[in-house]
Amino acid sequence: MRNNRQRGFSLVEILITIAILIILAAIAIPSFQGYVINTNLKSAARDLSADFFNCKERAVAENRQYRITFNVGANNYTIEQPPGTAIAPAKSPLTFGANIQITNAAFGNGSSITFQTRGTATMGSVTLTNSRGSTAIISTNITGRPSVQFAMQ
Repeated sequence: MRNNRQRGFSLVEILITIAILIILAAIAIPSFQGYVINTNLKSAARDLSADFFNCKERAVAENRQYRITFNVGANNYTIEQPPGTAIAPAKSPLTFGANIQITNAAFGNGSSITFQTRGTATMGSVTLTNSRGSTAIISTNITGRPSVQFAMQ
């Protein structure tokens, strides 16, 4: 006896499988794009927090003040030694994605945080926002320790 079974998939089975995969991709891609946009915001906030830590450490180690000045309109910030000597080119959260903006910077009476030689700093916060409406607020207390709060959309 011979077995005349055909092996493989029929054209209908392959088309149904492809249709299911297309539907799943159509559902997953927008969700993945939102995930990437929020991840970029988290990276920008953590980088800014790391700059806060670095300035505080350098102020104590070198016994000189450091200041981070935020320019909300230009969407960047500079790290400097008072009275205004920039020690690095202006940084921008845009390096983490074209959709990240500095929307607020409030420290004491201005938009600069100063780290003193004993490790203290100007209290205040910086707010970063992305195109989805998610925000990251980087706050500092009197000891110069930054903390980050996220509100993801």
